[in-house]
Amino acid sequence: MSNAQPAAGDLFQALVEYSSDAIVLADASGKMLFLSHTAERLLGYPISERLGRNIFDHLHPDDVGKAQALFEELLNEPRVPKTLVVRNLHHDGGWRYIEAVVVNRLDDPAVGAVVTNFRDITERRLAEDALRESEAKYRFFIERAVFGIYRSTEDGHILEANPALARMLGYDTVDEVMTLNMADIYQSAADRERLLESHRGQPGGTAEVRWKKKTGETMLVRLTARTIVGPDGHESYETIAEDITEKRALEEQLRRAQKMEAIGRLARGIAHDFNNVLAAVVGSADLLVHRYPSDHPAHVEAVEIRKAAERGAAFTRQLLAFGRRQALEPQAVDVHHAARAFESTLRRIIGAGVTLAIELPGQAPVVRMEPGQLEQVLMNLAVNARDAMPHGGTIAIRLDAVDVDKRNKAKYAGMPAARYARIAVKDSGVGMDPDLQRQIFEPFFTTKDPDKGTGLGLSIVYTIAKESGGTVMCTSAPGKGTTFEVLLPVTA
Repeated sequence: MSNAQPAAGDLFQALVEYSSDAIVLADASGKMLFLSHTAERLLGYPISERLGRNIFDHLHPDDVGKAQALFEELLNEPRVPKTLVVRNLHHDGGWRYIEAVVVNRLDDPAVGAVVTNFRDITERRLAEDALRESEAKYRFFIERAVFGIYRSTEDGHILEANPALARMLGYDTVDEVMTLNMADIYQSAADRERLLESHRGQPGGTAEVRWKKKTGETMLVRLTARTIVGPDGHESYETIAEDITEKRALEEQLRRAQKMEAIGRLARGIAHDFNNVLAAVVGSADLLVHRYPSDHPAHVEAVEIRKAAERGAAFTRQLLAFGRRQALEPQAVDVHHAARAFESTLRRIIGAGVTLAIELPGQAPVVRMEPGQLEQVLMNLAVNARDAMPHGGTIAIRLDAVDVDKRNKAKYAGMPAARYARIAVKDSGVGMDPDLQRQIFEPFFTTKDPDKGTGLGLSIVYTIAKESGGTVMCTSAPGKGTTFEVLLPVTA
């Protein structure tokens, strides 16, 4: 067997002809002097048809300019490779993306040409274009999504975020959000730690948490997260955030409406029987009133019995109206006059051990409602205040008028600008924390013993105020007492 090595020229020829990259030699004008067999295969033209032609002849018109500019640079920079991507016309009539590495070797007598190595990257380029288009569509979807979308690391660093997240948190730009840590957004750091702990080792999940806006206002957010493990083994989280604060508020209103409907059904079941009992009490009281002279002690007591029965009848009418079975008969009510007329009854209801102070400043506001409704508001708020002071204290009731305008709009949020009668009932009792305040107007909710409260008093006050076009507000803190303010629209 011969151990002779092939001649250098033969070896060079074999390398050129069988290289996976096509090789073309051209002179300083761009005329092709040599093409390898790979060039014939990639371009689709026989070598004989291309030799002597210019390298720019089959380039896409939009690419000729940049190719010629690069060729001019090469002529001034021998032995410095230049790379470009151009479209070349294939023999089948289609355009192919060609990635070329070109070097000027005209100064080398052994080569004496511009050398071009090129490969067909059409499939790769089409794949890249498809990927870019897909990413653009994905980015378009993310940028215009109505929900907040972001990606964060386990330590809370925000890697990506969309404009909806910035709007949700009250920031002007995504860049502002990117400067935050997720720990800055959660109302409680413990909530985030619990959420991370539940996600570890899991592909994802859903949770409801409380976030803070830029203004400090809290919001309830539903998070749907997906865990991603990177090449380095570290986890990150792709998350969709939906602000459900308003949704939960609407659900709460529906729940409250359902409870109110339950009260209505209860009222309809007992009101008529209760009216029959009251009718007997009123009739008996009338007989006693007529039996005894006006200066007789029994006559005075009979009158008080009749008044109490009439108030009970008014309360029954309220329950029937609450149950939508009896229409209210509103009329103009002088708030100060009604309070003075009800004061003696109110003092008896509150009892000893509690100091009651009633203040009626300024001109008496007039509201349009059923007179018994105003008494119900005063009675329920006063009884509630008394029960909040088991060891005695002071109840201060103030009935005046207030104008809701731009100066106090924040305090009376949601109320139309107008003049309102204000009933403020303040006690020096135990007070309430925020969680308790969120439940006080719910029907049947009470912190009292079962034999001391039904949980209907404040819900009736709330209903009366809302149906009259007003509202009820509560200000309280543990150990600092409570103040209820009822606003009722003033009538002419």
